[in-house]
Amino acid sequence: MSDLSVVGEAIRYYKLNANGGYAAWANGPCTDDYKMHVPSMRFNTVGPAENEEIIFGWLAEIEAKQELVNIIEFGSYVTGYSHISDKDGGILDGVEVFKIDDSVKVEEIWAL
Repeated sequence: MSDLSVVGEAIRYYKLNANGGYAAWANGPCTDDYKMHVPSMRFNTVGPAENEEIIFGWLAEIEAKQELVNIIEFGSYVTGYSHISDKDGGILDGVEVFKIDDSVKVEEIWAL
């Protein structure tokens, strides 16, 4: 894993502690209206309340366990690669792209 900025390190810390659910993410540096997209589930959320209810609610429902494989930062993007397993034993390779704004906060996330 390469050297990361402060926001990159915060994302890395969350990904290494993702089993803590929304509480682990809530302290992350995000804008008040950050967006999250999960195309495979057709989720498009805006803001902390929607993200907690929809995204983290779904992750809790499927009992997702995440293992961070790698994280890199390139310009205003941080990209994390993870293995994600669910309660049924399914495993997928996930990629999350975090867009960082000029105030050094996450403004948009794509979970692919």
